[in-house]
Amino acid sequence: MATGTEVLEMLCPAGGWIIVGNEYENITWVDDRPRCDKEQFEAGFAQVEIAKAEAAAEAQAKRQALLDKLGITEDEARLLLGGN
Repeated sequence: MATGTEVLEMLCPAGGWIIVGNEYENITWVDDRPRCDKEQFEAGFAQVEIAKAEAAAEAQAKRQALLDKLGITEDEARLLLGGN
């Protein structure tokens, strides 16, 4: 689940904020950098979840492409790497 910090890192990557918890009301704006409003912040949780899912799918596709290139399964790769 996305956190308020992750949402603000996406919406306001340059900083200028402090947050405790996941509520917009708990944001302390510490300078004059551009800010997000409550609506953007609340919508940001879904955007972060989508970005996380896309990143995970991309990483899995890259792993699978490498396994295919090597001609081995994921279980075989774990065995080679000493995993269980």
